[in-house]
Amino acid sequence: MKRINQIEPSMDNAEKKELMSVIDSGWYTESSKTKEFERMFASFVGAKYACAVTSGTAALYVGLKALNIGMGDEVIVPDLTFVASPNSVEATGAKPVLVDIEKNALNLDLNKMSKSVNKKTKAVMPVDFNGRPIDMKVLREFADKKDIMLIEDAAHAIGCYYNRRHVGTISDVGIFSFSTPKIITTGQGGMIVTNDRQIYERAMALKDFGRKIGIKKQMEKSFSHSTIGYNFKFTEFQAAIGIAQMRKLQKRILKKRR
Repeated sequence: MKRINQIEPSMDNAEKKELMSVIDSGWYTESSKTKEFERMFASFVGAKYACAVTSGTAALYVGLKALNIGMGDEVIVPDLTFVASPNSVEATGAKPVLVDIEKNALNLDLNKMSKSVNKKTKAVMPVDFNGRPIDMKVLREFADKKDIMLIEDAAHAIGCYYNRRHVGTISDVGIFSFSTPKIITTGQGGMIVTNDRQIYERAMALKDFGRKIGIKKQMEKSFSHSTIGYNFKFTEFQAAIGIAQMRKLQKRILKKRR
């Protein structure tokens, strides 16, 4: 019987070359490669801002915190998803409210979702399961009407679109994963995308010990902590691999479509 691997990441000399440039540079944590990778990803999905973090799970957590979700809030999550989705909500102190999916599309059932909304509902977390986008037009209109935020778990969905817009960009926050099974990988890693400058600045501070972005003097930046923050910083090694992987992404998408 032939063994079929669940995961077969594809890397070659392009990744090796990028990694060697990092080793030779002497800068290993969040420098020019990380910024380049963030710019490449934001451009690819059509978002204004992108924030790289250590994993897709970290992206969910930081994204939720950047939306000021916490104790006493509720976040609606589909019951067909990876455990990271509800876990990230729990980690903020909020309550994940599991709602059933549609029978055929495997997305969050919007009718059941609407019945689960109450005064504590702060956000909905649609999950683009196996790259299948939910009806974002209907969900966006509902969320705007109810003043509810959307944080889209698009971990499975790099290269997937809804009405010619990349998934994750219609929501207030979209998150992506670069773990080994994904279409591009950095071993582990995640990305937060948004079109809102304030959300972006909060996410960037949260993942870097609360440091405020935009401070030019290195000494002042290193010891200026404007809010609570954590260490979810990307490494230059991950970013180097990500840059090489991004250059191959279109070919991989076309291959999967065939």
